[in-house]
Amino acid sequence: MAVAPRKIVRILTRMNIGGPAIHAALLSAGLGPRGFLTCVVVGEPDGPEGDLSGEIRGEGIRLIRLKSLRRSIRPLADLLTLARLLVILWQERPHIIHTHMAKAGALGRLAGLLYNTVGPGRRTGKRAFLVHTFHGHVLEGYFSPSLTRVFVAVERWLASRTDCLIAVSPSIQRELLRMGLGRVDQWRVVPLGLDLSGLSQLPLPNGSSVVRVGMVGRLVPIKNPALFLNALHRTVRADASASPVWGVVVGDGPMRSALEREAIELGLGNRVRFTGWQRDLLSIYGQLEAACLTSWNEGTPVALIEAMAAGRAVIATRVGGVQDLLEDHPDAAEMIPTGQFHIGDRGVLVRAGDVEGLAKAITAVAEDRALRDRLGQAARTYVLERFAHERLVQDMAELYDRVGAKESR
Repeated sequence: MAVAPRKIVRILTRMNIGGPAIHAALLSAGLGPRGFLTCVVVGEPDGPEGDLSGEIRGEGIRLIRLKSLRRSIRPLADLLTLARLLVILWQERPHIIHTHMAKAGALGRLAGLLYNTVGPGRRTGKRAFLVHTFHGHVLEGYFSPSLTRVFVAVERWLASRTDCLIAVSPSIQRELLRMGLGRVDQWRVVPLGLDLSGLSQLPLPNGSSVVRVGMVGRLVPIKNPALFLNALHRTVRADASASPVWGVVVGDGPMRSALEREAIELGLGNRVRFTGWQRDLLSIYGQLEAACLTSWNEGTPVALIEAMAAGRAVIATRVGGVQDLLEDHPDAAEMIPTGQFHIGDRGVLVRAGDVEGLAKAITAVAEDRALRDRLGQAARTYVLERFAHERLVQDMAELYDRVGAKESR
């Protein structure tokens, strides 16, 4: 007797260019052949962040766009979104409600709780299993201390009523448990999965006398792109006649115009290039010798994984899941002094916001080809073993299968 397909409603705040959107697209496509039907509900991107909703396609997938679902707090629009989510859940009758990102995680789980308590899910055997993935979190570095305390309280309440909490890295799980979100038995670590096949075939940099260091990502405050420009300025100023470092900024966002002006003011007009969003990853990483990440807060950054798969040496601030990517023993880089850097197993780590430390790290990587090659090779080997998209689909299918077995008992 054929087994009926299980239905997932997957809810994301927006499909902007970044980890959560890529994660959702790969999962939705990969789970179809495994007997899952997925309804993906997404909101609207904010400004020039790019939109990957076109990647939601494949067997057993349906996309619903909610224009009222936005990242910012808008009480009336949020109430409307909640009502629309309830209608969708009533229509879809899902086995699993899986939310991603902060706003969708709050409204989606609240809708799921209502579905299970006063809706169709209250009936025996019809309850929807609630899952939320933390790709990072907005509980540090985004809002004022008072607003952060409110959000932490809300997240604690929601976490206590969520069946399964997923973190994309051990460090994110530890941070959130430290904040009192959920119990240990609720948590699972499911790393990201990406299609890295093309990047894994890129040849290593050829040792050019000019070292191009790239920053790839959204140009928004939490990514702190100005740190990259100021560190690059210091490397150039240290020896303007011989510095081999050139910068490439790949991405877009509300800060782009201000950053382009700042680059000119810092005298970097001919040393840094802004490309906007680029879809050809092989072209992006093929022109770089190293990659840089400057964020104040991160989950597991896709751009860093892509750079590592391409065999590029990476330099990054020690935040969120970054340390798990670059260091076998994250505690080894616990106390990086201001103005210094730490060479990890697969990349170089600096303190968040430390311009002097980042400048020194960029200089060290630029001047030492052997170091670049060693870190690039180690990084490529590591991510290809752990972040393939086939592994992500397998991990999540097994988790959903356990959910199904539990609910059928």
